[in-house]
Amino acid sequence: MRKNYYYLLFIFIIASCDNKEELPSKDQSTNYPQQLYIINGDIEYWSDITDGSKPKDPIFVYDIPKEADKIDTIQKSTSKTSEQSVSLNFAYGIYDPTNSGCTIKKYNGNKEYYTDAGVYGPNPYPQANGYLVRGYGRAHQNQYYGSLVLFVDNKGKKSQTRRGIIDENDEGGSAISIEYPFKPNITYEISIKATFYDNRYLVDKKLSNGFPTVFVQLKNDGIITLPHIRNYNQDFCDRKGVISLEAENYVNYTRSYKLESQGAVQRTLVFKFSPTEEKKALLISVHPTTGEAGYGVTIPVNNYTMVMPLVKITEKPFDPSLNVNIPERGTNTRR
Repeated sequence: MRKNYYYLLFIFIIASCDNKEELPSKDQSTNYPQQLYIINGDIEYWSDITDGSKPKDPIFVYDIPKEADKIDTIQKSTSKTSEQSVSLNFAYGIYDPTNSGCTIKKYNGNKEYYTDAGVYGPNPYPQANGYLVRGYGRAHQNQYYGSLVLFVDNKGKKSQTRRGIIDENDEGGSAISIEYPFKPNITYEISIKATFYDNRYLVDKKLSNGFPTVFVQLKNDGIITLPHIRNYNQDFCDRKGVISLEAENYVNYTRSYKLESQGAVQRTLVFKFSPTEEKKALLISVHPTTGEAGYGVTIPVNNYTMVMPLVKITEKPFDPSLNVNIPERGTNTRR
C-alpha cells in the first residue's frame, strides 16, 4: 500500500495582501460590540451583540461536569499494563503559584483578580508527577472542570486595504510542552484523555463552524517556540495566534487529530512515535478551523475548550514501520 505524505511547514509571515497595492491594514470598527461571558470562573468568551444593545458587566456561565463522569474518566485511564508507562495526571485542583510568567483573570462573585496559581507559561513548572511543564496561550488548571484546560478559537475580522475591506481570520490557540526523555529505537504510545466543549453553543446556542485540531509533536527541548524566533519578544500569555510547529522531519515526529463531532465530546486520542534520535519533550497544541482571507468571504467562527485530565506515555517494542524514510539533502535518489 502506498501512502501519500505531506510535508507541512508552519511559518507565520506578517505580510500585506494584494501584493504592494494596499495601504497598511488596520482593524475596522465595523465589527459588532461584544459581551463578555465567563465560563467556569476564568474562561473568557466574547459574544457578538447583534440586537443593538450595549455590553453589560461580565455574565457568568457554569458548565460543571458531573463528578461521576470525572472519576469514571480517570479510573478508566489509569489501569495497569505489563509495559512500562507513565501517567501524567492533570486532574487536580489549583496548586500554589507557579511563577510561570503568565497570569489569568479569575472571578470571585463580582470581584476579579489576577493570579498565576495553576497557570503554565514560558517558565517551567513541575506537574504533579514532577515533569516540567510550559504553557502558551494561558493554559491552566480550572477549578470547576478539575483539570488542565486548553483553548482554541477563530472568528472573522475586517481590515481596510486599498481595494476595500478584506475579511481575515482572527485565530487563537494554546499549547503545553512536557519535558520527557524519549529514547531512540523505542516506540512510544501517547494516550490523551480529553473532552471538547463547544463554547459557542454553550453561550450563543449556535454550533461552531469547524472543529479544533490537536497536534502532538516530539521536540528537542521543552521550549514551545521555534529556535529561530526565540530572540523576539513573544507574549506566551496572549491567546491571539497559534504556535508554529517544528518543520524538520515533520512527518516522523508530528501527529494530529481533528475533532469530528459536535457538542461535548469525550475522546481518548492515541498517537505512536518511533524516534530514531533522542527527543526531550512532548508538545500538545490546539489549533482552530480557519478560512481563506478574501473580499466578502465567510470566515468560520469556532470556539472550544479542551479539558485534558491525563496524558499517558507507554514504551513499546520498536516499530520502524511508523517512520518514513526521508532522503538526506543532496542525495541523488535516481538510479
